[in-house]
Amino acid sequence: MQRVWIKLAMFLAVALVFQSIRLIMPMIPGPVNMFLIGSLLNTVMVLSIWCTNSRWAGIIGIILPLGAFMQGQLPVVLMIPVVALGNAVYILLSGRWQQSRLLYLSPFVKALILYAGTLSVIHIIDLPAPVSGMILLMMSWPQIVTGTIGLLLAKRVFKYLENTIL
Repeated sequence: MQRVWIKLAMFLAVALVFQSIRLIMPMIPGPVNMFLIGSLLNTVMVLSIWCTNSRWAGIIGIILPLGAFMQGQLPVVLMIPVVALGNAVYILLSGRWQQSRLLYLSPFVKALILYAGTLSVIHIIDLPAPVSGMILLMMSWPQIVTGTIGLLLAKRVFKYLENTIL
């Protein structure tokens, strides 16, 4: 079990570094930033469960929105649990469906959770229309795109890791 925690700590560290790219390179345009960093984070989240076979990998998905909030990428604190739930479900489904065609449903489930959760947050607090529209957009179809790219990248990286260090 100690080996699992070490691997999970490594994946969390890599994810936090990827999440910080936007701080190191603020000149990256918003959409590129969202798709690049989102895809990389989804890749790391998927690899965390595939390489450890542990449900504890879901913790990485729960911690990442805290970092995003502290970096100003989540403008509303109530979005932290929404993103945490979406990430954790994405990770767990990706682990459960790793050998199945159902694997490619996990980004859709994540996007559905994020979109529905965002609608709930918008109804709870009165956000200005431009802010709520921007958050809803970020939590909709781009999540499917970045989640799918994350799966495809994870498959390639996992093959490499499987043949080398796993």
